[in-house]
Amino acid sequence: MNWIKYQIHTTTSYADTIGGIICELGINGYEVTDHVPLSEKEEKQMYTDIPADMGFNDGSSILTFYTEAPGNDSSSFFSTGSSLRDERLVQAEITNPDKLIEKIKNRISELQEFIPVTMPHIEYSIEDDNNWKDKWKENFKPFRIADDIIIKPTWENIPDDASQDDIIIEIDPGSAFGTGTHATTRLCLLSLRNYIKPGTTILDAGCGSGILAISALLCGAQSAFCLDIDPAAVNATIENATINNISPDRITALKANILEDGIIIKNAMDGYCDIAVANILADVIIPLSAHISQYIKHNGLFISSGILAEKADSVEEALIKNNFKILKKNTLDEWVSFAAQKIF
Repeated sequence: MNWIKYQIHTTTSYADTIGGIICELGINGYEVTDHVPLSEKEEKQMYTDIPADMGFNDGSSILTFYTEAPGNDSSSFFSTGSSLRDERLVQAEITNPDKLIEKIKNRISELQEFIPVTMPHIEYSIEDDNNWKDKWKENFKPFRIADDIIIKPTWENIPDDASQDDIIIEIDPGSAFGTGTHATTRLCLLSLRNYIKPGTTILDAGCGSGILAISALLCGAQSAFCLDIDPAAVNATIENATINNISPDRITALKANILEDGIIIKNAMDGYCDIAVANILADVIIPLSAHISQYIKHNGLFISSGILAEKADSVEEALIKNNFKILKKNTLDEWVSFAAQKIF
């Protein structure tokens, strides 16, 4: 499917005003790009795999929105929801970029009689779905996550500072979470590295791209059993394992919900695991702590991450309540991970 991408170049002072105009004209949402620093509260709420570079705040702002390009086999379009307008007219206005831009500029001209808003530069281009999906790759570069571990996107070259002794993990997350850049993933990877030894078996609950399981296997684990509720994550895990030359008999990926599909998971697993790892969120880890031990060997480990510091105490209480002994608590930025041992 093709889309028309519009970008309106304005200032932060009038971004909301112009945003209101385009919504009045039938656009049901837009994205604002600027260099205004995030507040402390906003930073804590972010769960972004690849953090954006905010750059210098020059007062500029770009409003971006998309409409379907003419010729798509779809009757859907963005509507004002007003019963006073002819919907066919709205659709025609929105799918014709020149008419839509003209209407935006006319509304801004009307406002200029009351407020000193500058006429913005407006541009549009035709975008393909595939270009949209791959745009994020521009910000994903190889990086060293430990002294001897490098995470490398599949489309990038091996960095110049890599040595023969480095473990290079190649990842293409696709639409799944897990590039290794987020603090929560780093915490899991570093904890896994501390506890893995030859013969270790892994359960990765919420595997995303498979980065944790694959890293564990490349660091010496024997096998990994991976779960995710997203079929795209299951596919990404298997594909990334193949890219990293991991034989199919060492890794399994299953679409399942670890909180609901216990019987299916137990039947699919080959015994119990030495280490279970979950990089999810505190609100999931808390109930998960009551279920995960059924998959772990006696004295085995549960490594959990994705926990905001403000919720760490609640997670720790849940782990202890469910017969886990806290071995290690690690912190990175505003995030916390636990390494806990099953004691019953």
